[in-house]
Amino acid sequence: MRTVVGSLAGWVAALIAASGIAGAQPAAHCSHESFPVDGSPLAVTLCAPPDATSPLALTETLARGSASFERTLTIDVVRGASVTRAVDEIPLDPLGSAKHLHLTIAYRDGNATIEHALLLPGALVLK
Repeated sequence: MRTVVGSLAGWVAALIAASGIAGAQPAAHCSHESFPVDGSPLAVTLCAPPDATSPLALTETLARGSASFERTLTIDVVRGASVTRAVDEIPLDPLGSAKHLHLTIAYRDGNATIEHALLLPGALVLK
């Protein structure tokens, strides 16, 4: 029972952290995902600025339990293309995990979304 309560508390904390972080950006330009990492939920929020210029600075926010961190991913938007993709590898050390999150990010119509996610090492498919 203790594990279930702890797990539920972790999910709630991750959702609260993600929604609080997203409040700083326009909601239409942010996407939210949650993945299990080492038995706890990892919330990932990607926010794109409202004005799409190239290079474009996406804000990535990761939260797990009470810990969170933010970083910027700069991508070159391909003019005239329906979608621009970028690959990012994020060390999860600030969240207490020795693993890395490997993401394929798609940017289209002013929004950035995670198309694929792997947890490394081991190449565990998350999405």
